[in-house]
Amino acid sequence: MKQNSIILTSGLTGSSVLTGFISQAGYWTGRSTHKKIGEYDTYENSRLIELNQSLLAAAGYAGNYMTEFSPALLRTIESLYGAIDDTPYRQFVAECNEHQPWVWKDPRLWLTIRFWKHLLTPDQCRFILLSRSIWQCWMSALLRRQVRSYGDLNSYERNVLETNRAFVRDWGAASLEVRYDQMIADPPSVADDLNRFLGTELTVKDLQAIYTKPLYTAPKASLPDTVKALLIYAKNYSQRSDTMRGKIAVTGASR
Repeated sequence: MKQNSIILTSGLTGSSVLTGFISQAGYWTGRSTHKKIGEYDTYENSRLIELNQSLLAAAGYAGNYMTEFSPALLRTIESLYGAIDDTPYRQFVAECNEHQPWVWKDPRLWLTIRFWKHLLTPDQCRFILLSRSIWQCWMSALLRRQVRSYGDLNSYERNVLETNRAFVRDWGAASLEVRYDQMIADPPSVADDLNRFLGTELTVKDLQAIYTKPLYTAPKASLPDTVKALLIYAKNYSQRSDTMRGKIAVTGASR
């Protein structure tokens, strides 16, 4: 029997490819999914995105969850359970359960899953913790004009992965760690891992239906893209996000 799946990760780890791959096994991704204009289908349930955005708003969060790691925010969002009307969230879970198996993916989930756990049970779904080469994450961020230092991104990605590990461990939920780089370089082994974990019968052909670039080689930015990314970083070095956060913190503390 196929198990529902929740992917916990940041926003630069190739999670759209993994979610699309899993969807090939008949997993429900929602009535509609978020599509990046001119780019690709993220396979993110549009309603899940809306509800996660509502949780961030209810927590009074106005920062950038793609670059900021805040343990205090994790606690604040979890504390919203019982403090806000959870009817829309319960209705969403019920709708998903009508279409089992389902898969959830949204880079906000590492922040909001501690709220959602009150509406789920550990045996209702299985968690996939997705990570990726930090260097390739950094290249991807820079090419998207998300300018930050390598060290800052490394710290953020590791913190996200560790908080996801802590969540599934403390909640007693089943989990599988997947490296995006390995999924592309050695798709049969990752397909086998997913099949054993989820009860699916995924094949390399299912991945090829989603991923149009060459398989069996570790994904990496091309030389021109690498040069472009590093030039973007050099040109915007003084405005990188970790520096700006520091300036804001100092300004706020001096008031």
